[in-house]
Amino acid sequence: MDEQTPKVKSLYKAVKLLDLFDAAHPERGINELAEASGMLKSSAYNIMSTFRQCGVIEKSPQTGKYRLGKKILQLANTLLNTDQLRQSTKPYMDSLARECGEVVYLARPDAPQIIYLDSSYPPGSMFARVISGLSAKMYCTGIGKAMLAFMGDDVFATVVQAGLPRCTPYTITNPDALRDDLEATRARGYSIDNMEHEYGIRCVGVPLRNYHGDVVAGLSISGPSLRVMDDRVTFFADKFLQAAAELQPQLQ
Repeated sequence: MDEQTPKVKSLYKAVKLLDLFDAAHPERGINELAEASGMLKSSAYNIMSTFRQCGVIEKSPQTGKYRLGKKILQLANTLLNTDQLRQSTKPYMDSLARECGEVVYLARPDAPQIIYLDSSYPPGSMFARVISGLSAKMYCTGIGKAMLAFMGDDVFATVVQAGLPRCTPYTITNPDALRDDLEATRARGYSIDNMEHEYGIRCVGVPLRNYHGDVVAGLSISGPSLRVMDDRVTFFADKFLQAAAELQPQLQ
């Protein structure tokens, strides 16, 4: 059987229903779930009822709609607290945030997106947000481009096929221009997000490789464009490339 073909199709369909819950749709009714998934209402209802029994889904007493349950939070907490990559990387992230004075991010590739695992803020930061579990586009973030540049043509094709919509006036939306940018990233060893994802924000990113040499994650530093000038980009890149080299033997 093809590895891409689900071995338990009913389970696959059930789990795909969970994908319909996101920041824009924290709650869904049965009609919404059935329409978005293409399932019969009865099938969607039976799955949601089973998920409720397991604690994976709960029902809002106010709206009567379904939302993710506490079991998801428990599982996510277990994943984060036992993740070897996060445990190995966190001390480096904290050190880089202190030394560089900007926010540091860790993410895994999930083409065409990235999934943030953690962040570190410099001392005295007035604002900090929980970013673990959030996703972003791979082609327009510094951390995403750092990974994409070293992950091969098949991943590049997946990203391009998913589309390259514009986030800011500086977003690279042409596949050939993106390929050129990734070639420059490979030559430097680090990526630069020049306000491509958020206006006024510049980022520098590096890939993290495991001891086999495979790209398993990325690190980036992000700050206001008026602070992250070219001389700071070079300073950040040197620090992050050194950290990536020290981390490689530790990563699986």
